[in-house]
Amino acid sequence: MSGPGRKILVTGANGFIGSNLCAHFIRRGRKVYGLVRRTADLHFLRGLEVELFFGDLGEPAGFRIPDEIEEVVHAASVVSDLAGEAVCRRQIYGLARNLVGRIRADGIRLRRFVYISTAIVLGYRRLNISPERPGIPADFMPYVRSKKRTEAYFLDEYAGRGFPVVILRPSDVYGPNDRTSCLPILKGMDAGKFPYVGHGRWRFPLCDVSNLCQAVELSLEIPGIEGRAYTVANGIAPTWREFFGGLLQELDRKPSATVPVPVAMGLGFLAETAHRLLPRLDPVISRYRIRRITTHTTFDISRTMAELGYRPDDRLDRQIKAIVAWFRKEQQAGYVR
Repeated sequence: MSGPGRKILVTGANGFIGSNLCAHFIRRGRKVYGLVRRTADLHFLRGLEVELFFGDLGEPAGFRIPDEIEEVVHAASVVSDLAGEAVCRRQIYGLARNLVGRIRADGIRLRRFVYISTAIVLGYRRLNISPERPGIPADFMPYVRSKKRTEAYFLDEYAGRGFPVVILRPSDVYGPNDRTSCLPILKGMDAGKFPYVGHGRWRFPLCDVSNLCQAVELSLEIPGIEGRAYTVANGIAPTWREFFGGLLQELDRKPSATVPVPVAMGLGFLAETAHRLLPRLDPVISRYRIRRITTHTTFDISRTMAELGYRPDDRLDRQIKAIVAWFRKEQQAGYVR
């Protein structure tokens, strides 16, 4: 299944998803190459036998892709609901175009290219969302608009030039090494400053990073799926209270309070305003994030299961233990303050 003789390149290898992909494929006996910037924090890759080469996808003339690469997983991307139009255009759509251009310029003949998009391109705030049954559009975010534009670019490349792309649309990915979502949540919980919002019984489409790694591997192996897109999520969507409660229990902490939804929305508005005035501020909440945890959103993964043979691991207790163990390890190593 894992194609041990083939060489794979992971972009954004030092990040959350990229580092987990590198570890996953190394365990499968694959030769893994990682594209990283020279200024990147590489501690997630420590101890992994990753062949690193340095380059910035924003400046593709500054590097070459190794000739032996046969497969690419493109995970490098800005991930933020608050990022502006120019940043998203450059750090999502621009990176994708530059990478394809570099592949062509270097004469790399790829067997398969997997692009990590996002399930939010299908919308949110509805149960069992699919391409045929979309949710409420989230196009108010430049992040979503750029992801859609990038998907369209790859599909055009497939239709026009036979570029061997498969698009994966993971829902909200979480797990060890997640400094975007899990880390601020865990820091707040550990400091006793994390409240529940509302009753917390809304279902949320979590995707454990190990499930995403499984889907990526399958997307590299299944023949004849080029030009298709697949949604990836856990098979069982927990409620926010189940997820947050599990994290609190594993940390041996309790929620600081229960905040009414209108109050949380007001705080989200204030946080967004502060971010607009001082862009360097990275707020923990926003109105979008509050909407996500106070409405039902789930995705239909039946096609992914049928066509890829995807079988998600839904052991939430195991996944929570792994996240908290990573957090404690980061604390002990001095990476969390």
